[in-house]
Amino acid sequence: MDKLLDGLILVRESYIKKKKIDAAIKRKFLSCIYDFYDSNYRHLPWRSTNNPYHILVSEVMLQQTQVNRVIDKYLLFIKKFPTIEALAHSSLHDVLGVWQGLGYNRRAKYLWQASQIIVSQYNGNVPDNEAELQKLPGLGKATAASVCIFAFGRPALYIETNVRTVYIYSFFANHQNVSDAMIRPLLEVTIDTTNPKKFYNALMDCGTCIKQHYNFSRHSAHYTVQKPYKTSLRKVRGDIVRYIVSYGATHKEILAQRLGYSPDKIQKALEALCRENLVCEDNGMYTIAKR
Repeated sequence: MDKLLDGLILVRESYIKKKKIDAAIKRKFLSCIYDFYDSNYRHLPWRSTNNPYHILVSEVMLQQTQVNRVIDKYLLFIKKFPTIEALAHSSLHDVLGVWQGLGYNRRAKYLWQASQIIVSQYNGNVPDNEAELQKLPGLGKATAASVCIFAFGRPALYIETNVRTVYIYSFFANHQNVSDAMIRPLLEVTIDTTNPKKFYNALMDCGTCIKQHYNFSRHSAHYTVQKPYKTSLRKVRGDIVRYIVSYGATHKEILAQRLGYSPDKIQKALEALCRENLVCEDNGMYTIAKR
């Protein structure tokens, strides 16, 4: 750990002095992250596969969710839906049932819808370029880039919290409100185009380690503090979906009684879930949407 931090401090000092990243700084930067990565490699299940569908699943699950919460759910999901065709031909109810515990249920629906599009429009093959991937539900620029990197070895530009942490620590430690636009030119000149998959895995592991000691993500212009989950409408929504998945169609009065929320909170959550077509209502009964 100290070797990584000390090495990146030397990178920072050289960058400040030269005011640019030259070949020597790039070599030192890559040496620092690769030395740490080779000695502290995290054995994660999605790192041991080249299956684009499995990698797509992992990348969607990893959106806004910590690695340790994803591992078991990823393995269970792949066991339940081993192929993209198996996922595409399943019901949303079954998909949400496996997804429970990860939160952000919209991701499960988007992944399910994306699988149907891939099967019907791409012959079951996950697209291998960012433009096509971004056409799929729930896949923004970052997730499209990560799938290109980890499934197809493309040297895409990918910025997320761990990448930000490494670059802010290495090049912007004395700055506040560091934007991705400031990081992107440095990423462009330091990326290892010969092995982008290893490069980004190394950044992930280094960023995770740095955050255990220094919270440099707070220096990012994109840093936000989430509202407490226990008092959020998101929790009410999640509890409603979990209840309906487990017990089937129900009335909102039953939800209020069984889940212990006020009728007003239940109503607001149901309205949001219906707008997103995660839940549908028929004659006062609420159930998981069919499509």
